[in-house]
Amino acid sequence: MDDLQRIPKRPTWALLAVLALLSGCSAEQTVKYDLPKSLCGVPVPRSVIEPLFPPGKDLTQTGGALADGQDQSSCSYLVDGNTVLSLSDQRYQEKLAARDVLAKTVPGSQTKEITVSSAGRIATYRGHAVGVADCSGLPSDVDGEEAQSYALTVGVGNPDNWQEAQTKLTKFMRTFLGAATKADGC
Repeated sequence: MDDLQRIPKRPTWALLAVLALLSGCSAEQTVKYDLPKSLCGVPVPRSVIEPLFPPGKDLTQTGGALADGQDQSSCSYLVDGNTVLSLSDQRYQEKLAARDVLAKTVPGSQTKEITVSSAGRIATYRGHAVGVADCSGLPSDVDGEEAQSYALTVGVGNPDNWQEAQTKLTKFMRTFLGAATKADGC
């Protein structure tokens, strides 16, 4: 009779041990680095950038500031050595829509995948978004010619879900584009 009473206890302990191991494996990853107070020199609220930064330990910025008054500039953010966010801007001498700017970098056969929103001011393609705003003054992409358009391109690393990334980028662009345009003197 003693043997029968011990049998149920062994599977119970084994089950508890397996559950303890599994719960340790499914611990949620967290952001262990401080989010920047500005992106590439443009002040931005934490709530705007938080969705774009993944869990990790170390955050590194490379490149310069977007607010440098040049016709082109760029910077990137790496988390644990992997590029997670890239930003670049450019002033154009001609009036452009966001689709026009993005189409310059997308292979011709894939331009039909470009999604446009905000009355043509924002365009997305896979892990990239372009926002365009009016801009005047020097410099532009053509020496001696005044700028007519300011374009901001934002890309995310390798998202698991392109559609989710595009939604996040569009929301980000709606908030950040005005601040970046102003910071660059447009």
